[in-house]
Order: sequence, then structure tokens, then C-alpha cells
Amino acid sequence: MVKSKFSIYDLVIMSSLTAILFVQEQLLSSIPGVQLTIFLMVLYSRKLGFVKSSIIVILHVLLDNFYMSSFSLQYTPAMLLGWLLIPVLLHTVFKKVNKPIFLALLGILFSFLYCWCYILPNYLLHGIDPISYLLSDIIFEIILAAISFITIILLYKPCDKLLSLLIKDNKTNDEIKVIENDEKSS
Repeated sequence: MVKSKFSIYDLVIMSSLTAILFVQEQLLSSIPGVQLTIFLMVLYSRKLGFVKSSIIVILHVLLDNFYMSSFSLQYTPAMLLGWLLIPVLLHTVFKKVNKPIFLALLGILFSFLYCWCYILPNYLLHGIDPISYLLSDIIFEIILAAISFITIILLYKPCDKLLSLLIKDNKTNDEIKVIENDEKSS
């Protein structure tokens, strides 16, 4: 029998965090560039690790595209790449960055990278000049970057502590299960 890498608790946490990510984005979608998505993805990447946060990103992109009826070559791959850059970069190039101020500065970078992921599909599929795209989108990119910076600065520490409590409880339960299983096998 093949054992899963994830406990039921892990699946519940990942599902709940995906729901939070999705719902906040939908609730704030009427205000261009205003969302907590980058903050949450940075938090999830730091607290849950690469695999779990990447799964959350993939689920979020699928849910978002399904809900908005926007599955297409123009949106889906660009969105997936843009959001996956956060866990990828936080677990490679920026793996030692943990202080909220530096994570907030990375939030600015992630905001621009996410927006720039749409340049190539818009050029290839619609012939939109990349410079024209950048010029027309710059104000929304700046708003997204500012919101990401502010939310990470203000919310990262308290949410990090809260998520640590949930994850700590999970590790304690897993440790108990390991001890119980070791006792049974002895």
C-alpha cells in the first residue's frame, strides 16, 4: 500500500488556505489591483514549504479560471506562471529571506513579475505591443505592488504566528501518531 505524503490534517489546512485565497480575491476583484493574494502566497510559501504552497497555487488558478470562465491560452498559463514564481523564488533564490521588510520588498517584485507574465501571451495572441501593454498597465502594477508591500508589512507577523500555531498542532499530532505506530510495531 502506498502511503500519502499528506495527512488528512495537511489536506484540510491546504484546502482551507486555498479557500481563503480564492474568496478574498473574488471579494476584492471589483477594486483593480487590490487583493491579498501576494501576501497570502508569500505567507503560505514560508510556512507550508514549496510542495504544499505550489499545490495551493495550482488549485487557486484552476478555481479562479473555472469560476471566471477564463480558461484560455491568454490567461491560464500566464496566471499559473506568475503565481508559481512566488513559491519557486522563495524556495530557491530568496530561500534565506525571512524578515517581513525584505519579504515586503519581494512582494513588490512579485507584483511586477506577475503582471509581466501577461505580456508575451498578449503579444503572441493579440499582437499587443509590449511597450503599449506596459504603459497601459503600469498604474495597476504600482497599485498591486503597493498593496502587496503594505499587506506583508502589516499582516505577515501576526498571520505567521497564527499559522504557526496551526502547523505546530499538526506536527504534535503527527509526532503522537509516529510514537503510537512505533509502539504498535514493537
